[in-house]
Order: sequence, then C-alpha cells, then structure tokens
Amino acid sequence: MDIRIIVETSAETGERRTEELCNFSLTDQCHRELGLNLEQGKSILAQLQGSILRHQMEEISAASRTCPYCGRSRPVHDYRTRVFDTLFGRFRLKVLRRRKCSCRLGESDKLSPFAQVLRHRATPELRRLQAELGARHSFRDAARILETFLPCAKQHNTTVRNRLGKVAKDIADTEPPVCDTLSANPPTVFIDGAHIRCRPEYQKRHLDVVVGKIETRDMCRRFGLAPQAATSPASQLRRDLDALGWDARRPVTVISDGEVALPNLIRRATNGKVRHILDWWHISMRVQHVENAIKGLVQRKDFPGTTALLMTPVETLRWNLWHGKIQIAATHLQWLIVDCARLAKYDLAFRDKAQMALARCHELYSYLTNNIGSLVNYGWRYRQGLPISTSRAEGCVDDIGNARMGKRRRMRWSPRGAHNVAVTRAAVLDGRLSVSNATVAV
Repeated sequence: MDIRIIVETSAETGERRTEELCNFSLTDQCHRELGLNLEQGKSILAQLQGSILRHQMEEISAASRTCPYCGRSRPVHDYRTRVFDTLFGRFRLKVLRRRKCSCRLGESDKLSPFAQVLRHRATPELRRLQAELGARHSFRDAARILETFLPCAKQHNTTVRNRLGKVAKDIADTEPPVCDTLSANPPTVFIDGAHIRCRPEYQKRHLDVVVGKIETRDMCRRFGLAPQAATSPASQLRRDLDALGWDARRPVTVISDGEVALPNLIRRATNGKVRHILDWWHISMRVQHVENAIKGLVQRKDFPGTTALLMTPVETLRWNLWHGKIQIAATHLQWLIVDCARLAKYDLAFRDKAQMALARCHELYSYLTNNIGSLVNYGWRYRQGLPISTSRAEGCVDDIGNARMGKRRRMRWSPRGAHNVAVTRAAVLDGRLSVSNATVAV
C-alpha cells in the first residue's frame, strides 16, 4: 500500500497552498501489523506540524506588514532565527521584524508580530503537559514519557523542572478566580501539614508543606504551598477562597489538628473572623490512649483500689467531649490525674502502669486546655451533616505530599521545589491546570 499525504491550506485572503507532506509505503508490514506504528505516526505528526507552522508564519508575516491606520506596507527590518518547541517537534523558525510606519511616530522602531507567541520559546500546551507530568511523576520519568509517545525534541529533567516552576508561579500569582458570583454557603477549610525530606544544604531534616481543601456545599478546591518559599501564603489562600465565591463578610470555618500556625494562615488570608474547630479524630485517639492505659492498670488481679473509681470517669469521657460538655470532661480528667498520681507515688508494684496512665491523662488534658476555644458540640454538628474532622486534609496530604514527595520517592527537596510541585499538583488534581493555560500563554 502506497500512501501520499498532501496538506492544503487556505489563507484569509483566499490564497490556497498545496504541499506534499510525505510519501511512504506499507507493503513490507502488511502481514505483521495494521495501520501506522508509533514511529511512523510520530514522523508524520512532526512533518505536519512543521508544514502548518511555516504556513502560519508566512500568513501572519504578510498580514502584519500592512499598516492598520493608513493601509501602506511597512518595510521589513530583518529576519531572525528562533527555536520553537512544540509537542510535535522542535523547529527553527524564520521570524520577521518590521519597521514602524511613517504615520505612527511614537511606535517602537523594530516590531515583531510573534513577540508574545515566542516569548517562552515553547507552546503553552507543551509547558502545561510538562508541568502536569512533572507533578505526577519524577522529572526524569516525565521527560521519558514525553519522548516515548510524542515526536517532541529530546527532553531533559532540568527542563521539565524549570517549566513546572514557571507554571506554578503563574498559578500561584496570577490565576483568575474560577467563580465570579458570591457563594451562599460559607466555606470550610480543612488544613494540615506534611513533612518533606529536605536537601542537606538547608541543614535541617524536614521542611513543612501546608496542604488542604476548601469546600462549600457545591464546590471544592485543593491547595498546597511551602510557607518558607511562597511569596505570600496569605495572598495565595485568599485567591483560593475568592475562587469559590467567598464573601468577606462571612466567617470562615477552619478544621485542623490543633497546630497554631495552620489556622493563623487562614486568619491572615481573610483578615476577618475565623472559626477554628479542633479535629475530632485527634481528640478521639488521645481518649483511646487514656482508656487503654487505665484498662491496663485496673485489669491486674492485685489492683489495690476500687475499679469503678477509675473506670467510670474514663467510660464517660468520650461521651462528654462528643456532646460538648467540656467542663465535665476536664473535671473527670483531673480526678484521673489525682488517682493515678497517688498510685504511682505510694504503690511500687503499680508505678510503671500508673505513670503511663498519668502521662496519657496529662497529654489529653494539655491538648484540650490549649485548644479550649476550638472545642464544639461534635454530636450536634455530626447530626446536622457538618464536618468534624480533617479527613479531607489527610487525603490531601497523601495526594499532594506523599504521592509525589514522600519518603518512598527517595528524593530530597528544597523549599522552592516543594512549593512548586505542591501548587502544580493541587491544580492538576482539581483539573485547574488547563484553566491556567490562558495565563501561561500571555
């Protein structure tokens, strides 16, 4: 089978051009496989892309020479060679630069109609795909995937990393809001931190990456950033809130694990009232530790005291915290602390068990005291269908932090690199990277 591919283009002026793209035969492979193989398809795409680019450049160059004010032809200053990367190959283009028209004295002397298009020396689609693959895979794997399936030029992991950084900067700094109308529901921010292994030259073992999710009843949006590298974490979070139609007059609900810095980020972003709720899961786990320690103490056969004196407060502790009875729970915890301290002091046989139970009670009491203003009636919120835990944020820790920058990846990160990957990966998971494509192409 002989195949001949011809490209025919029609300009706006009505001029038609015909060019033979390629001519090849499939006779040798008719008994082995059907259709084009990968290498043949890549070759045809590269030739087609080159033909289309040449025709576009010639048409745009011819149209740009006509002055839109007086209609006269503007003189050509020179032609320069530019290298342009696309998904279907790297091409050397002959770019025209024209002089100003005599009717426009204030215009720049040397103008190119391709200045904005060729500013990044690559198409927006190639940059977006490099950023998306770099956010999903290692930079070397992203370069290998591009080379395998597309007729693009030879890719390098450094190029993928650098272009991901530029795309992340565009997303974080100039991404337009997704929603222009105010939301009728106040947003809830689920926020948590991830620990990423740091590069040795920064003289610390881990760096912190803040990840989370902003939700309303009908929309949600992930975010990720490294506070050490972000230009303005508050401004970035403010843009994420505005993108969901947040009204500055409405309070924002923040659910976190009790880390003080996390809700403070949202407070700086909103410059207004923020309602912080302590995550129920972290409370429940600490209550579980107290229950296990007390049970291990009273279940010994030679326990010297009355079992009910310790078990009764423990059995009601979770119920009181769930229903918002904070003072009763604190009183029960104080009873447990006094009884465990007495056992640890006067009974040598129970000292280890009693000290362990005492430490667990102190830990829970300190945790509740430090977050006393963030405790709510969790049972009522649960019955109303309102969130009470940071499970969404924990999912973002896995999706944004651990999946790309976790320990299993065996990579170390700088704050800037971790920030760029977190911003881009959040946009990829939300499907927002294509939205930022317009911004990248400016």
